[in-house]
Amino acid sequence: MSSHEVSLSPTEPIVLPAPKPGGRLMLAAKLVVTLGVLGLLASKADWSGVLDRVAGADPAWLAAGFAAKFLSVVFSAERWRDALHAAGERVSRWLAMRLMFAGLFFGQVLPGALGGDVVRGWLTYRGGGSSSAVVLALVMDRLLALVGCVLLLFAGLPHLVATAPPAVAWAGPAAVLLLAAGLLAGIQADRIPLPSILKRPPVLALQALVARLRRALFSRWALVGLVHSTTVHVCTIFAVIAYSRALGLPVAVADAVAVVPMTIFAAALPISLNGWGVREGAFVAGFALYGLGPAEALVLSLMIGLSVTLSSLPGGLLWLGLSGRRPSDRRGENSASSGTPS
Repeated sequence: MSSHEVSLSPTEPIVLPAPKPGGRLMLAAKLVVTLGVLGLLASKADWSGVLDRVAGADPAWLAAGFAAKFLSVVFSAERWRDALHAAGERVSRWLAMRLMFAGLFFGQVLPGALGGDVVRGWLTYRGGGSSSAVVLALVMDRLLALVGCVLLLFAGLPHLVATAPPAVAWAGPAAVLLLAAGLLAGIQADRIPLPSILKRPPVLALQALVARLRRALFSRWALVGLVHSTTVHVCTIFAVIAYSRALGLPVAVADAVAVVPMTIFAAALPISLNGWGVREGAFVAGFALYGLGPAEALVLSLMIGLSVTLSSLPGGLLWLGLSGRRPSDRRGENSASSGTPS
């Protein structure tokens, strides 16, 4: 499989893609969900003593928790680099880092219009990546993130089963297995015989993308990406443990391993602003199984969310340094390149 080098040259400022129609309505709906859930949780929490815990938090553990969340972005950048390599596009570690931080930044400040994935993909495309490879890499990146979380979910399942009611403990794994079955069926879609009436360019292009995705999923880069993906989630679990230590909360390592992967799944649902509200609800419900009060779990989740926001801030500065080639220049370069995966 040959590869095409992606680079960003200082020839022209990058213009972000325009938001899709209906973006404002979607933003309003996400805002309602976020504020509604956060307001409900805050109103029902017993805040006595929580503020004292926050004021007396151990700065060393706070720093360790933030460092872990910052490192999760670094490993996410490595996962994006792996996904691009699996799709046939080569990027340096430094460029992948800049792309990830810039995408994360815009995902935080423009949650209703442009997601971080869209911005990261667009910046990569403007830097010389082919549109099909970028789309393939975006799908790969999301799948690797999902599978890495699944591995940790099953690692924490024995502890969860021993504590939670069966209906709660097995709900996540059951959903994951159904999702996995759907994925396995989906990546075989190109092998389904089609009637002549359906053999149109859009359908054929989709089949070709599915075939490329299947090959990419079984590549060496996908395996490396899975390692980086799992490390991303391990960093989040460590951050939860570190923040709980900073606040003096009784959160055991096994508790965090059992609960945090579930909260990651919940926060990934596109129904709130960057997972705010949904993540907090999942934290409160999950850690309640292990004796943590609603206010304590809510504060713990808010600290994770704040860490993500603070970690994204360097992306604004890094984005200012990103420039891209004109699409016409890139297409001319691509036509002379053999950068298509086999």
